[in-house]
Amino acid sequence: MMMIVRLFPKTDINRVWNYVENVIAKEKSDFVTPLYSAQLEGMMSVGVIFDVKDPDNISHFLTETLSDFDECHHTRTISLIKPIFFPIPKKKPENMQRYIIRIYTHPKNYKTIYNYLINYKYPFNMFPIYVSYSLGDEDIVMNIAADSRQTVHNFLREKIRIMDGVDSSSFYPVVKSKRFAPLEELIKVQQEHLTAVAKKIPKSEMDEEFDWVEDFENYAMLTGAFRRDI
Repeated sequence: MMMIVRLFPKTDINRVWNYVENVIAKEKSDFVTPLYSAQLEGMMSVGVIFDVKDPDNISHFLTETLSDFDECHHTRTISLIKPIFFPIPKKKPENMQRYIIRIYTHPKNYKTIYNYLINYKYPFNMFPIYVSYSLGDEDIVMNIAADSRQTVHNFLREKIRIMDGVDSSSFYPVVKSKRFAPLEELIKVQQEHLTAVAKKIPKSEMDEEFDWVEDFENYAMLTGAFRRDI
C-alpha cells in the first residue's frame, strides 16, 4: 500500500527538506519502504511517499521518528487507494517536468473521474505517471509529466474542470524530489500497479529504466533543453 506523509514546517521548509533528505532513508524495514520525497511549488509542505505492508506500519515514523524534529508543525497522512501507474514512454519531449494535479469532488463522482483519467488518450507532450484516489486532502491525485505549465493548465481547463461533479482542481510543479529506494524497487512498485492497457504495450516502447523521480531534469539537459526551460 502506498501512503503519503506531508510534513508542514513551523517557519522554515528548507529545514524540513534537509531533515527528510538526511533521515528518511533510515526508515526502511521489512514493513516500510520510503520510496521518495517531493516538494511542490507554492505548497508549504514536503511529501514523503512510502510503500507499506499495512497502514499501521507508518506509525513508527509518525510517533517515533518525527518526535524529535521540532521544526515539524504538523503532518497529514494520505492513503493512496487503487493507485494506477502508467509506463514511461521511450519517446518523449526534451523539456518534461513533473506536476501534481489535485481534484476535489463528491464521492458519487470518484469512479467516473478516476476512470476518465486512466482511459484518456494523452498527447505526446503530456503523459501520466500515476492516478489514485487520495483520501486525505484531495479526492483524486494525479502525477503527470508535461512539457510546460500551459499544457497542464489547458488540460485542466479543457478536460477536467468541465466534467460534471468536479468542484475544483489545481496543479503544482514538482520543484524538488529525492529518491530513497533503489531504482529497481521503485520500478517494481510501479510494475505492481500498472494499468491493464499498459501491460499490453510492447516493452520496446517503454522506458523501464527511467527514474521518473529524479531523471526528468537530467533527461532534459542531455537532450538539449536548457535549465531555464525546465
